[in-house]
Amino acid sequence: MKRLGIDERSSPSRLVRAGFVLGGVIVTGACAWYALTGTGRVALSSGWVIPAIGLLQLVQQAGCGCAWHALVERPRPSRRYFVWMRWIRSSVAALVPVSGVGAALIAVRLSIRGGIEMGMAGASLTLDATVEMITQIAFTAIGIGLLLAHTSDPHMLGWSLCGLSLAVLAVALFIAAQRWGGLRLVELGLRRLAKRWPIPSRLAEAKLHDPLLRLYRNRRAAAVAASYHLGAWLLGAGEVWLVLFAIGHPLSLADCMIVESLSMAARSAGFFVPGGLGVQEGGLVMAGGLVGLSPETAIAIAVLKRLRDVAIGVPGLLTWLWAEGRHPPADARVKGIQSLL
Repeated sequence: MKRLGIDERSSPSRLVRAGFVLGGVIVTGACAWYALTGTGRVALSSGWVIPAIGLLQLVQQAGCGCAWHALVERPRPSRRYFVWMRWIRSSVAALVPVSGVGAALIAVRLSIRGGIEMGMAGASLTLDATVEMITQIAFTAIGIGLLLAHTSDPHMLGWSLCGLSLAVLAVALFIAAQRWGGLRLVELGLRRLAKRWPIPSRLAEAKLHDPLLRLYRNRRAAAVAASYHLGAWLLGAGEVWLVLFAIGHPLSLADCMIVESLSMAARSAGFFVPGGLGVQEGGLVMAGGLVGLSPETAIAIAVLKRLRDVAIGVPGLLTWLWAEGRHPPADARVKGIQSLL
């Protein structure tokens, strides 16, 4: 496809995307390598730990893709296509210097290209994020419950209840905003944007609120999605167990669940930080200290997780760039999303 005599595949936007990908991979890989302690190098030399936790992470991403698939109304692409989109989204979020919101916009773009109507794409991703937040609170509550069962510190109970209460309140407000017309404000903003900027009319006319309310009424689909997401969170504890086993510092699955649940809660709180750089590491040091892990061991877990992100994220990013080059957006709806990225 050509526009103004220029091949779109060689457009500056593609070079910018490739530059962001390359920069993000280099920064993430370099930070992980130079932060690798002696304990982490011993685990890495075993040769099996990165493939093992990478495979486990792919299973988690597949579960999250199936959760999104369950929420979208028929007709819809295959479950495999949703798993692929989740892989791309996770790879972008982990390695490209954009926030989780930017990765979600890319997922919207891919879903539209797969044949999902724009309003359904945005609404289903909103509900999927909501279900994921709810299941994470449940996972964090399990971790806190296990922690309280092993400690007699009265202050821990107060801080735990306070943190959970704030998380529940945040999700409740998020759901209330959705039901009371928060997405109508997005629709209004797009219409006003269309008056000032030449964005496609289909983007300006996108309906988000009504499809979201329809999806909320399908409680069975929401329950299926929640089971997938909760299973993915629980698999994360197995990942921590594998890393600690590889570095010769095994913990019980209960302790691994405490570490994973609290560290992921910290990372989710810093969702606006690209790749969660620094947030994930700090959360692991904090959570690891609660079960007796040294800071060096917690950093080793964090670094091996980063190297895992590189190992499975680089193929995901290359697949995304290949798809962008092979299927340039010819549809006005896709061009509208591209203008936002």
